[in-house]
Amino acid sequence: MSRPEGETLLELRGLRTYFPLHSGPLRRLSGWLKAVDDVSFAIRRGETFGLVGESGCGKTTLGRSILRLERPQAGEILFEGEDILAAGGTRLTTIRRDIQAIFQDTHGSLDPRMNLRSLIGEGLAIQGVGRAERDARVEQLIEVVGLRREHLDRYAHEFSGGQRQRIGIARALATRPKFIVADEPVSALDLSVQSQVLNLLSDLQKEFGLTYLFIAHDLSVVEYLSDRVGVMYLGRLVELASAEDLYADPRMPYTQALLSAVPGSERMTGRPRILLTGDVPSPITPPSGCPFRTRCWMARDICASARPELREVEPNHWAACHFADEARAKAA
Repeated sequence: MSRPEGETLLELRGLRTYFPLHSGPLRRLSGWLKAVDDVSFAIRRGETFGLVGESGCGKTTLGRSILRLERPQAGEILFEGEDILAAGGTRLTTIRRDIQAIFQDTHGSLDPRMNLRSLIGEGLAIQGVGRAERDARVEQLIEVVGLRREHLDRYAHEFSGGQRQRIGIARALATRPKFIVADEPVSALDLSVQSQVLNLLSDLQKEFGLTYLFIAHDLSVVEYLSDRVGVMYLGRLVELASAEDLYADPRMPYTQALLSAVPGSERMTGRPRILLTGDVPSPITPPSGCPFRTRCWMARDICASARPELREVEPNHWAACHFADEARAKAA
C-alpha cells in the first residue's frame, strides 16, 4: 500500500501479533491465535485514524502492539522513521514519552491507591521530571481537561465515569506526547458524556497538535472524530478510506454490513439493513481465501481459493474484495 499524503508519523508494515496455544500435560505448542495478521497502513501527523470492527477482530491488540504492551511476531512499527520494535532500555522509555494511551476501562486503568496528583504525575516521575515541575504540569493539565485543582487529593473512586476518563486523558497528556492510542475511550460512558469527551479530544488535538489512533466499534462516533477509517475483520485490514468516502461509498461487503447496522442508516442512505448469518470464524483456524466469505452474500469459488489483497479500488480508497466494483453497484 502506498503512503498517505502528508508527513507520516507512524507506519505499520506487515504487522503480525499471534498468541501461542498450548495443549496436553506438557503444554506443547498446538497452534497460534492470529489476532493481527499482516496489517500495513500509515498515519499522518495531526490526523485521527479510526479503526473499527466487531469485537475480537484484533483492533485492540493492534493498539497494544503499537504501545509495546504486546510483542508482535513479525513486521515493523515505524515511529518517525524508527522501528520501535527494535528499541529497548532508555530508548524505549523515551519513545513511550511520545506514544501514550487512553484506555476504555476507567476503573482498571487507574490505581485506586493513588490520588489524582500521583496518577497524572506518575509518567513524568518515570521520565525523571523533578517534583516542582511535575506538580506544575499536573495542576495545568487538571484544568485543561475540565477538572479543578481541589480534586488533586481525591482518589479515582470518588469520581464519575466521565470524570475518570478526563483523568485518563490528563495522564496521557502529561508527557507531551505526539501520538495517542485511544482504545474505546467513550464506549463505557453515557451518551451525553460521550459527546463532551469527544469534543474535549477534538479540542486537545488542535491545541497540542496530537495524532490519534481512535479504536471503536461505534461507527457513528468514529465518523464524527476521524479523518480516515480502517476496517478490520479477523485480524486483517479489509478496507481503508477517508471517513467521507468510506461512509458514503463502502466497497467491501463487510463494511456495508457494519454501516447498515448504525441506527437510522436505512433512513439516511436508503439502503436496506444487511443481516449477517453465521458466527465470526475462529482466528485460530480462519477460513481459506477471503476470511469474510463464510458470511458474505457475494461469495464465489474464487473467494475460497484466493485471499483478496488490499488494493486501491479508486484513488485513496482500498478494499480487500475480489468483487469490490460489483459490491459497490449492489450497495447503491
